[in-house]
Amino acid sequence: MYRTQLPYQQVRARLEKLITDGYPCEALVTSVFTAERMLRRTLVRLAVSAGFTSEQALRLVAGLGEIEAVEEGWSLLDPNERTLVDIIGTGNWRIVREAVKSRSDMANGLFPISPRQCTRRAHDLIGALDHIGEQLRHVYGYDGWGVHRKRHVSALHTDPKVPT
Repeated sequence: MYRTQLPYQQVRARLEKLITDGYPCEALVTSVFTAERMLRRTLVRLAVSAGFTSEQALRLVAGLGEIEAVEEGWSLLDPNERTLVDIIGTGNWRIVREAVKSRSDMANGLFPISPRQCTRRAHDLIGALDHIGEQLRHVYGYDGWGVHRKRHVSALHTDPKVPT
């Protein structure tokens, strides 16, 4: 594994090194973690941008559970109500979903996955992560890897009365 403070390029190099050193299944697990981190941290920033405090945003995104829930909830926090698939593309989303499924199957012992399959899935996901990061930076100016300012005071509900 790697420290979460590493820049993305160092993380990417470590993922590739896991594959070349003969640990493709570990590379798959770690690349899925990297994808989830990238998407969840960006979604947290979208929640903060929408007015939630940083703590509220973390709790909100942590409560989403599986990666499919992140995709389903994306349009609720995107300023223009775009879906995650609109942002990263159908092909990249398919690669993420397949890698997550393979990781889950492998971790839960449901289906054996060969090292060759792990290598292919990990390589596919690493390539998709490059594109996903570019898209997130282009659209939001943030890709889940940089330091961001925290919001301590909510910008939600400036009027405490509920309109009737």
